[in-house]
Amino acid sequence: MDDFKRGDHLPDEPEPDWDAPSFERQRHLLIALFPEPDVQAAIEEHRKDWIWPRGHYFPRSPRLHLTLHCFGDQPRAVEKRLREALAQVRVQPMDLVLDSSRTWRNDIAVLQPAEHSALRTLHAGIGRAVQKAGIVTETPTFTPHITIARRTEGAAYPMSLPPIPWRVRKFVLVRSFTSHPVEHQVLATFEAGREDKKDGV
Repeated sequence: MDDFKRGDHLPDEPEPDWDAPSFERQRHLLIALFPEPDVQAAIEEHRKDWIWPRGHYFPRSPRLHLTLHCFGDQPRAVEKRLREALAQVRVQPMDLVLDSSRTWRNDIAVLQPAEHSALRTLHAGIGRAVQKAGIVTETPTFTPHITIARRTEGAAYPMSLPPIPWRVRKFVLVRSFTSHPVEHQVLATFEAGREDKKDGV
């Protein structure tokens, strides 16, 4: 068991547990980065390296995402303003590296990217667009992560993780339903322009 570790810290202000299977069915808006199929496959392989407790739950690969902002559903007029504001956010291509995984005290397992300034710049720009649309939100500490499993009390994660490269060129606005049938409805996709050829650092 020297190659595994059980338990880890939880950020001071974790993001809401929107995707928990037991969460009452509600709609909320989610702005996030969704990995491409090759990154999803690499995450699937990484999950095989863990020791999971009985009763754990894996979010399906197409639902894996890194949350940038999330808040309650909005009236149609506000959603329209939000889309218009988000369209003004510059998307700079960036190469993220998922290089650490752990469990948190709220019984979720996460995969986290190495620090990347362009990711934080994008998060801040989207935050300004949300405010411009007139949406008031809480501002928890931004702790970039992908939730890879839930109900993970007692899970053991490998001490080492082969880095997973992740090329990011877009973010997505979705309406998320958080109980059966759990689903993400894509409302808009915001991609890097052709002029943005240089990677963010």
